[in-house]
Amino acid sequence: MSFLRLIRISNLLIIAYTMYGVWYMQSHDKVPPKEFILFILFTVIVAGAGNAINDYFDVKSDRINKPEKIVIEKSIKRRWAIIIHWGFNALALCISIYLSWRFLSWFYVFIHFFSTSLLWVYSVYLKQRLFWSNVSISLLVAIIPIISLKGTHDLGVESHHLISLIFIACFALVINFSREIIKDIQDMEGDKVRNVRSIPLVFGSEKARWIATGVTLLLIPIYLIGLFFGAFPSGLEFNILFMSALLLSLSILILQLIKAQEKSMNLLLKLSLLLGSTSIYFL
Repeated sequence: MSFLRLIRISNLLIIAYTMYGVWYMQSHDKVPPKEFILFILFTVIVAGAGNAINDYFDVKSDRINKPEKIVIEKSIKRRWAIIIHWGFNALALCISIYLSWRFLSWFYVFIHFFSTSLLWVYSVYLKQRLFWSNVSISLLVAIIPIISLKGTHDLGVESHHLISLIFIACFALVINFSREIIKDIQDMEGDKVRNVRSIPLVFGSEKARWIATGVTLLLIPIYLIGLFFGAFPSGLEFNILFMSALLLSLSILILQLIKAQEKSMNLLLKLSLLLGSTSIYFL
C-alpha cells in the first residue's frame, strides 16, 4: 500500500485510462496490441518514477503539509525511493529502446529522456522557480493524448482525430495548471522550508486562488476556438461528457466566490480531468 501511495497509483491509472481511450477511439478495437500496451506501461512507469523522486525531495515539506500521508522515512526508506526511481527508469528505457527498434523511430527513446529529465529537473530545480514548476507538470500531462496518437499511428491506425486531441490537450494543460496552483496553496507551509517560490508564496493565497480561477476561465475562449475549427464531434455522448467537464472546471469560480476550501477546488478539477479523459472514448 505504501509503495502504491509513493508512485500515486490513482494518477497512473488515469494516465493509462486516457491512453487506452485514444487507442479505442482510433481503432474501436477493445484489445490493443502488445506494442501499445507496452507504450502505456512505459508511460506509467516513467510517471511513477517521477512521483517517487518528487516525494524523495519533498520529504521535509511533506512532514509539515501532510504528515499523516507521508510515505518516505515513515513506511519506505529514502534510499528505496531512489532505487525505485532508477529501477523504474531503467525498465522504461528498455521498453523505449524496444519500441524505437520495433517502429524504426527514435521517438520513444526521445520521449523517455525528455520526460525523465524534465521530472528530475522539476523535483530538484523547477519546483523552486515561480511559474515554471506549474508549466512543466501541466505540459507533461497535456501531451499524453498526443503521444498516444503517435503510438496508434505507428501501429498502422489512421489518425483522424488530431485536431480534437490537440484541443483536449489544451484543456488538460489549463486545468492542470490551475490545479497545480491550488495544490501549491495547500502546500504553502511546507514549501517555505524548501524556499519554494510558488505563486501563492509570492502573491499570497487569496491572489493565487483568483489566478487559478482566471486561468480556468481561459477554457471558454479555447472552447469557442475549437468550435470554430470544428474540433469537436456532434455525438451526444461526447458532448455530454465534455460539456460536463467544462462546466465542472468553470464551477471553480463559484467555489472561489463562496470561499470554499482548496481541497474541494482540487477535487472538482480532478473530476473534470477524468470526465475529459472519458470523452475521448466517444470522439
